[in-house]
Amino acid sequence: MGNQILLFAAILSGACSILSFMPTSFKPIKKTIPILWCLSAIMIIFAVVLMIALQILCKFQYQYVYDHISKDMGLIYKVSALWSGQEGSFLLWALIMGIMSFFVLRMKGDNTYKAFGIYSAISSCVYIMCFNVHPFNRMNIIPLDGLGITEALKNPWMVIHPPLVFIAYSAMAVLFSLSAIISKKNFIGYNNRIATWLRISWIFLGLGILSGSIWAYRALGWGGYWAWDPIENAALVPWLIICGFLHYQACSQNLICVLPFSISCFGVFLARSGILKDQSAHAYSEGNVIVTGMVICFMLGTLLFYILKICKRKRKEHTGRPSLSNMKKLIFYFMSGYAVLIFIGTIAPIILNMETPITYYTAISAVFALAYSILLLLRDIEWLKKRSVLMVFISTILVIGIMALTGSNKFIWLMLIWICLMPLSLWLASGFPKSWKFYLPHLGVLLLIVGAIGSSSLCGKAVAVTTLDSSQVIVAGIEIPLSELSKKDILIKSLPTQDLIIQCSQISTLPQGGFLIPYEIKPLIILFWIGGIAVISTSLSFIIWDRFTIRQ
Repeated sequence: MGNQILLFAAILSGACSILSFMPTSFKPIKKTIPILWCLSAIMIIFAVVLMIALQILCKFQYQYVYDHISKDMGLIYKVSALWSGQEGSFLLWALIMGIMSFFVLRMKGDNTYKAFGIYSAISSCVYIMCFNVHPFNRMNIIPLDGLGITEALKNPWMVIHPPLVFIAYSAMAVLFSLSAIISKKNFIGYNNRIATWLRISWIFLGLGILSGSIWAYRALGWGGYWAWDPIENAALVPWLIICGFLHYQACSQNLICVLPFSISCFGVFLARSGILKDQSAHAYSEGNVIVTGMVICFMLGTLLFYILKICKRKRKEHTGRPSLSNMKKLIFYFMSGYAVLIFIGTIAPIILNMETPITYYTAISAVFALAYSILLLLRDIEWLKKRSVLMVFISTILVIGIMALTGSNKFIWLMLIWICLMPLSLWLASGFPKSWKFYLPHLGVLLLIVGAIGSSSLCGKAVAVTTLDSSQVIVAGIEIPLSELSKKDILIKSLPTQDLIIQCSQISTLPQGGFLIPYEIKPLIILFWIGGIAVISTSLSFIIWDRFTIRQ
């Protein structure tokens, strides 16, 4: 029954899309669109609630429940198992698309039915893909218990990570739908609406990326927060592009609307097609022909749509766009260029059948860090002329402090940190002359960059030795009970200036008695988390504050 409900929801959603594109003279018919859509959304909500109920009640006769639920799982993880597999992930995405649609229905203005028509068509595709994977398939036997999910997925961060990403994808689908009603005549009227959905997409995708990196660092067992995995990159690329759009909106508005969601669909293609089963920890090993075909057709159709738009547009006509500074234009091209380079590295293994080396991503990221710092300095060129000596002095003192904390003498990476700290040093030297609305998010990015460089390039590996008669071991000056080392494959001890990562699964026994305990020190990792949180939270707080002050 559940699979059929998904099919009916897809049919109703498709009907809404067709009716939305009918001429305005069919007003009586168009009045049925909200009714049909509500029925479709109710069906999707019922299907999701039904699946969650089956998971909580441990109905192991259902294949998905058997594959992802076990009786010893906690309630929260029985619920979050909904998005631990491909079928459940599509159900979650369908649910969020159904809920987000009501924001599109409430839009006011000319041709808003067309926007809802596009959104309904996208939703119908998601529902069809959801139906195609058959989440409610039943088995011939009823097992006593299920397989459950891996220990890595039994993590609070994994409870919130996928929903945040799918909220961002759905918001980008709304943004995509706005492309149907954007024209040269009504650009100014819809500019604020586009900016709002850009911010919603950017914030939720940023929260999804940040929560995913924390989950990877804490749960996966390798002590890393970013592996340049193709699926990770597929989320990072649209986030960077949206960030560039938020800085500079004088390019094609159709491009702003269409591009982020199209790239996100490419990420869905990478994850669901099975093409990366040997190259990504996030991809599903078994591809689905129908899902893959639908995503590819959507991406090709979007590309054709945009090419036709570009050809049709007359460049010489005045578009009513506001003039912006060359600096904002430079930031847009800079962010987009970095995203393109990451995208090239992501698709290279598919085209060349060879893995993209980490050194490639390291090199382009180092250039990004340098260019970003230089751009921030150029924004304060007048203060740079007045406080350059003091800026260099402050930055040097900060780097000397980092050297003292980490004990590192890696000259190249310390020089990179020295340059990246110069904007902060200039702000300190000049007394932060601009608005905090500018400083806080950019300060977060600087901290994130320094934390990434410090934790990945200034890290050190060593081995601790302990005897059999001792009940604890001292690792990097920290006393750790031996019993604690046997509980997990990886043990992370967080300190104010560094993290101590012990690979418990690699502990070996010495012939003469005792143990060899390999460990790794990641300095300045706390700056990475603080910077990431600052970037997203400050941007979100400013948006909320602006809305509040406007209403006042």
